[in-house]
Amino acid sequence: MVRDSSSAVRILIVTDDLGGGTGNHLLSVAKHLASPSRDVRIVSRVAQNPPERVTPTGPVEVLSRPPWLDVYPFGQVWRFRQLSRCVARVAPDIIHTYFFWPIVYGRILKRLGRVRVLVENREDEGFNWGRNEYALLRWTRSLPDRVICVSDAVGRAVREKEGLDPSRIAVIRNGVDATNGALSARSTIRRQLGLTHDQLVVGMVANLNRAVKGASYFLEAIPVILQRVPQARFLVIGSNPHESALRQHTKALGIDAYVMFVGFHKDISPWYAALDVSVLTSLSEGLSLTLLESMDHGLPVVATSVGGNPEVVVDGETGFLVPPAQTEAFANRVVQLLRDADLRARMGHAGRLRIERQFRLPGVASRYLDVYHDLLSCAPQARRSDCAAAARG
Repeated sequence: MVRDSSSAVRILIVTDDLGGGTGNHLLSVAKHLASPSRDVRIVSRVAQNPPERVTPTGPVEVLSRPPWLDVYPFGQVWRFRQLSRCVARVAPDIIHTYFFWPIVYGRILKRLGRVRVLVENREDEGFNWGRNEYALLRWTRSLPDRVICVSDAVGRAVREKEGLDPSRIAVIRNGVDATNGALSARSTIRRQLGLTHDQLVVGMVANLNRAVKGASYFLEAIPVILQRVPQARFLVIGSNPHESALRQHTKALGIDAYVMFVGFHKDISPWYAALDVSVLTSLSEGLSLTLLESMDHGLPVVATSVGGNPEVVVDGETGFLVPPAQTEAFANRVVQLLRDADLRARMGHAGRLRIERQFRLPGVASRYLDVYHDLLSCAPQARRSDCAAAARG
């Protein structure tokens, strides 16, 4: 579509879900992308329900469907038709897709000539995609103009599993906005939880409806930690439809008096402020927002050495990395931090500096814009005015 030089570049972001880490990061980046010269719109299969931590600043369209159509492949065909109508109405310069089915829809639209520039995101190592999904992605791998991977680890997985040409891959790591750390909330939250001043708090912030987060490994390390640091207490923070099962697990381990499940909180900063150590026991990760947020709040971290975690945590400097599913190794590092206040302070300070220098959202959004600009300048029927508009902020 040809526009005059005053027209805004139109970016249509298509996703399956606006919840969880991916949804929150997508919405955060979109805030930094939006400007008078860029019209950023979002299409999602699922609305924010309950509301997540980031509120959309631009239009969000939900691909609704009758309940009786939510059966493969009828639901997918229905949503593709809705998205096709949206694309015809919006006439985007760029479509940017997240998750499997939006990726497929975008590739079909590109093949039909309905999309000028197609950008895709990969937020994890594809742990929940099977042989059929990868066969389809490999078959259509020439269609996306660029695939943005949130870590080098994800980029490697994309090359190996999808057979994507490295020239089509861009690694842009996730980021976070600056925070004041909400240190004033520390005493308030701890008092609400009934914690005393001498108790040390270890917490895990995670989307716990995913088994890949490895919450059970965190719980199984707690008896070992308590034997050596009896004043330790533990928080599990995040949405958790399987909380009853985890609570039963804590009872079976005899640690239910030491573990608190505090659920989902839209404002997570006060909860980070209440912690002394932040942990993550994932079995797979793209690039963890929990680690970025923890370090930004000045917390030392203990995380598994999977996926993009080693690209965030500098082992021995901003925290510790341990092998996945290794309870003893994990517990040892947590104990080391709990027993050494100076070490916690040094690592927390180093972590905050690392986030400030390398993982801020304005820099992430700027790198997205660089990708858009480069692709628009090469796209069929691209105009210099479009490229200039894409680069303006």
